[in-house]
Amino acid sequence: MTTDRPKVMLPIAGKPLLRWLVDGFKKEHVNDITVVGGYRVDAIDTSGIKLVVNERYAQTGELASLACATDGLEAETVISYGDLLFRSYVLRAVVETRAEFSVVVDSSPSAESDRTVRDFAYCSRADDRGLFGTPVLLKRVVSAKQPQNSESGETANGRWIGLLKVGREGVVKLKTVLGKLRERPDFDTLDMPALMNALIADGAQIEVLYVHGHWRGVNDLEDLQQAVDFAHAQTPFGSTPGNGSAGNGSGSSKAPHD
Repeated sequence: MTTDRPKVMLPIAGKPLLRWLVDGFKKEHVNDITVVGGYRVDAIDTSGIKLVVNERYAQTGELASLACATDGLEAETVISYGDLLFRSYVLRAVVETRAEFSVVVDSSPSAESDRTVRDFAYCSRADDRGLFGTPVLLKRVVSAKQPQNSESGETANGRWIGLLKVGREGVVKLKTVLGKLRERPDFDTLDMPALMNALIADGAQIEVLYVHGHWRGVNDLEDLQQAVDFAHAQTPFGSTPGNGSAGNGSGSSKAPHD
C-alpha cells in the first residue's frame, strides 16, 4: 500500500491520514504547519503546509527528522507524529495548556495482542480522576515494547500518544537539548522519547495530560482498519459539544516522519 506513497498519504475515510491531522490543527487555529517528509516525499499533498525534507530518512530516526524543522523555531509549538487520529478535545487541551512542556498520555490498558505498542510513560501520579487539578509530571518514556513492570518494579502509567507541546519559554531549552543530542555518535538512531528523557534529565518539567482512548496511531494494516472505523464513527476532528472553547492559535505543528 505504500509502494507509491508514504504512510501519511494512505486514505482514511475519504481523505489522506495527513490531511486529517492538518485539518485538525487548523480547526484549532494552528495554521503554521511544517511537515517533515522522507520516503516518497513527491507524493505528499503540500496544500496548507510547509514541507521540509530529511534527505537521509532511510538512515535516520525521528529526532533527525525533527531537527530538519527546528532551526527557525521560535513560537510555542506542538510536535506530533505524522500518523495520528484523535478526538478534537485532545488537541484543544494541548493547545490551551500553559506548561513549559506537556505531553498526552493514554492511561487505558493496551491489549497484549497489540504488536505496535510502544512509548510507555512513567509519571509522577497515575490517572486518578479524584486528583483532578493536581499536576502530573512525566518521569521518563520507554521506547520499546516492555512488560507492564519495569526492572525497577514500577508500572507504566500509560502510553505517550505522540503529541508534545512546547511552550514559548521551552523552545530555547528544546533547541539546546536537541543540539547536545546531535553531538552524540548515535544521534541518527534516536527517537522522540530520547528527546523527552534528555529534557527531563536537563531539569525540564513535562506536564502530563491524561486521556483514556479517543485516539489511533497507524503502524500496520490492523491499525489502518481501526483508524478508518474510528474516523467514520467518531469524526475525530469534528466540533463536539461539551469539549470546551477553541484553542488560542499561538502554536505551530511539526510532524516527524515515521
